[in-house]
Amino acid sequence: MGILTVAACLLAVGQTSAPHPEGELAARIALVFNRITVVDEPAFSDDFILADVLVDKSRPRRFMEFSGDVSGRFLSALAMLSRGGEDDARLHRLVAETLKHQRKDGRFGYESLSFKAADVGPDQMALLWGNGRLLVGLLEYAQRFPEQKEALEAAERLGVFLLAVFDDCAKPEVMDRLRGKAANGFICFTQLNEGLELLARATGKEAYRDAARKMEPILEGRGDQHTHGYLTTLRGAMMIYETTGDAAILKAVEARYQDLLDAGAVMPNGGILEYFKPDYDRDEGCSVADLLRLSLQLWKATGNGAYLERAETCLYNAFYANQFDTGDFGHRCFAYKGYKPHPGSGRAWWCCTMHGMRAFRDVLDSVVTADKGGDALRLNLWEEGRWSAGGCTLAVARKAHGNGACASYEVTLEEGPAAGVRVLLRRPAWAAGFSVSPAPADGDNAAVPLKPGEKVTVALEYAFRFVNPKNEAVACEALPADKPELLALFLGPWLMGVDERRNPMFHGEPWDENVLLFPEEAALRAAAGELEGKGAAASGPVLGVTYNHSGFMGEYAVPLTPVASQTAHDQATFSYRHLIRRAP
Repeated sequence: MGILTVAACLLAVGQTSAPHPEGELAARIALVFNRITVVDEPAFSDDFILADVLVDKSRPRRFMEFSGDVSGRFLSALAMLSRGGEDDARLHRLVAETLKHQRKDGRFGYESLSFKAADVGPDQMALLWGNGRLLVGLLEYAQRFPEQKEALEAAERLGVFLLAVFDDCAKPEVMDRLRGKAANGFICFTQLNEGLELLARATGKEAYRDAARKMEPILEGRGDQHTHGYLTTLRGAMMIYETTGDAAILKAVEARYQDLLDAGAVMPNGGILEYFKPDYDRDEGCSVADLLRLSLQLWKATGNGAYLERAETCLYNAFYANQFDTGDFGHRCFAYKGYKPHPGSGRAWWCCTMHGMRAFRDVLDSVVTADKGGDALRLNLWEEGRWSAGGCTLAVARKAHGNGACASYEVTLEEGPAAGVRVLLRRPAWAAGFSVSPAPADGDNAAVPLKPGEKVTVALEYAFRFVNPKNEAVACEALPADKPELLALFLGPWLMGVDERRNPMFHGEPWDENVLLFPEEAALRAAAGELEGKGAAASGPVLGVTYNHSGFMGEYAVPLTPVASQTAHDQATFSYRHLIRRAP
């Protein structure tokens, strides 16, 4: 299937009509589909996926002890993004085979593991982690196919097992024993709240939600924990809030989110590292996907646009940048000034590829939403495609114009009530200018009344935003004229940097003291262009500036491109923090 065809076939989950993404978003979804269906090293064959419930030591695969992890994530991602046809047939086949390996007590995996408090350690945590991921996978499959009763019945048997071991696993001595155990730590237990909340929704049984409610309060502070499990626990807590409206839960999650910001755990690119350790040097696609999804949950729960802005920054500059040319998600390594090559292949087929794939559903469901009263549509993310909500369909098409310092979109109400509907167009914080043509009669260019067939053109002028290591903004006109300052540059939503594959000499030793030279903003804006090509990593601007190398004389040209564009090739040095001063 081609890129647009793949994206256009995505089935809706909980919507009246399927989203039809186009452009960059569609290309990246197609890329990950290509990974799970075409790339064969390693191939996501049925046997490969099911290895963690078969636990056959004669057929080894990495992380088989996390029973249900790969199989559960695969079921979840494919159920949420299915293109129908063979995807659905494969889902049915995999679920049927998975259920054959459920143990008598409801668990999947090693049945000899004791869950008495005195015995619980890293091995038990590995099983709980994987079983938690499989519980989510089975329930999201059951959400897609409610007629498939066997999946829900198996999920409830697993839920009964988890309730049976809850008290022993939650004892303080178990928590103490698991401190510092990284991915086998106590977060393997607390992350069960996501699946237990889904099970409560599916069965109507409060016992599962009661257990899920206990997880966030016993979640340790950041420390040196594994960020994926920590953030997954917070996502699970938000799901409980979505069902119950319990303000105390929302307050607790918001406080933990703010703690991430205050501690500097959220990176300049909007992402997060694999561990809460100040000297750690790589991210994880799962954690980045979790932060993206959590930010969207908090935005929907509170209406606070700051969460949406952070989600968008994470999407373009951490999530997209984490995706590899194969379609995988995984691990990217960092030096102080940006990305550096991973010492091996950072493609984490065992978790991140599928967890990243699953995150696309949350993005698709956030592009256009309908107000509860049904009297307005909201265009929240400037993504190309056809988007349906509240019985209406909105088409968003990007218009090419050659200048990379701005973007313009044609927004058309394709379907809706004959009397029309208000379309609320988001003015993002990264836009220095925002205009609508034809302008609304009431003068509010962010709220446009449209009837079916009517359209408007929206122009967004990108802001040049320089940010120092303390995350403080530096205005373009305030760039130093003499002593350079260490800064990162955002052009609109895009974090810009120097790609070794576009200019191999820039990062030639010694490059640490290289200085980028920036002219005045008007000249910068006039010189900005757009990336050429189609597909993933082909969106965004390109900005030509000059630089002085710290190892040789002269002033040389260097293109700045979005960090997301590194998906287009194998890993390389990609710096986004540089010494910067004004050009003479």
